[in-house]
Amino acid sequence: MAKLTDDMKKMVASHQVFVATASLDGVPSIATKGSAQVLDDEHLVFYELTGGRTWTNLQRNPKLAIAVVDRSTMKGYRFTGQAEFVTEGELYAGAQKLAELLKIPAPPKAAVKMKVEEIFDLGKGGVKMA
Repeated sequence: MAKLTDDMKKMVASHQVFVATASLDGVPSIATKGSAQVLDDEHLVFYELTGGRTWTNLQRNPKLAIAVVDRSTMKGYRFTGQAEFVTEGELYAGAQKLAELLKIPAPPKAAVKMKVEEIFDLGKGGVKMA
């Protein structure tokens, strides 16, 4: 079972996070997600506010990777798993608050929750940790 360490949690909280998805025909896409955060020891979450390419890809292929890197220390992690779309409750309320703050007129698509299935150490050549 993959569990986030305190170091991983701190890195997600303090550095830019990137979300990688792919279309059904394998075309990769990567996007920054400033809303990414640690939910608990096994889950990451980000808000999908506008429904662009990340949203389109996840609707068709829910597999994703989330990466975070600290360039100053050359440390980083890649987390992989499957997207779960949360459209009500406390997690979704966070997406709604952010959309209001950013003055996005349409309601957010979802809070995208990912159970971390695998963890890779990007500072050590991408070696699998869990």
